[in-house]
Amino acid sequence: MIVKDHFLTGESFEIKKISKGVMSTFPKIDNKKLKPYYNSKNYYSHNTTSSIMSLLYSWSSRFMTKKKINLISSLLKNKDSLLDFGCGKGDFLLAAKKSGFDVAGIEFLSSVQKELNKKNIKLYEKLEQLSKAVSAITFWHSLEHLNDLNQTLILSRKNLMESGILIVAVPNYDSFDSKYYKSFWAAFDAPRHRFHFNKRGIINTVQKHGFKHLYNKPMFLDAIYISILSEKYKGSKMYFIKGLLVGLFSNLSALFTKQSSSNIFIFKKTN
Repeated sequence: MIVKDHFLTGESFEIKKISKGVMSTFPKIDNKKLKPYYNSKNYYSHNTTSSIMSLLYSWSSRFMTKKKINLISSLLKNKDSLLDFGCGKGDFLLAAKKSGFDVAGIEFLSSVQKELNKKNIKLYEKLEQLSKAVSAITFWHSLEHLNDLNQTLILSRKNLMESGILIVAVPNYDSFDSKYYKSFWAAFDAPRHRFHFNKRGIINTVQKHGFKHLYNKPMFLDAIYISILSEKYKGSKMYFIKGLLVGLFSNLSALFTKQSSSNIFIFKKTN
């Protein structure tokens, strides 16, 4: 499949299947050359603009932050140490810190690092820099951005305590909205998304690195947000309304197919 960078440059990239349930974006771009593809005030996970999409992202992010804290609190009863990989502006970590967790983040964009330092969030650039193991590591829509996917999972296991928890949230290319929008599906987000998974693909990928899949949960708001953004990329005049309807239908479809637009997967480190 040929997919354009609809968000920023208009360049074309190829998405190819590399294993069962896993696809990758080509050509491969190293991390240094990939950084400019994030350099936009409209990159929603990092921005502070007042556009409709930015406001929608901000609202859904606040709602989901509460859900994430409830989830992590149910998994870590003792308010233990928590590392968020690709922590963006740090909203999740700030909320976790207020809830009593010992938090730290990993973020490679220097512009975001400055903001995180102002918020007094402990920050690392690499997993290798951790001085001690943590109770949980979270990847909220960040694992798909990595070139070194397998090495990151190896290091994640190494830096987790015994029976530590790994949480991974990723888009699902077997969802209704993915199949509906095809190359315009915003969750392909080439070239920023280096890998693409269906449900079985992400489970197999993580489990082969010493983790056990416990369960997964759908992210219903993602279908709506991604569908609205996909309609915008298509140039639809009423992109908000059309995207809202497609997103709602995708969620309704997922009640029967179990193929949500995005899912949260909970894994446990095995001995």
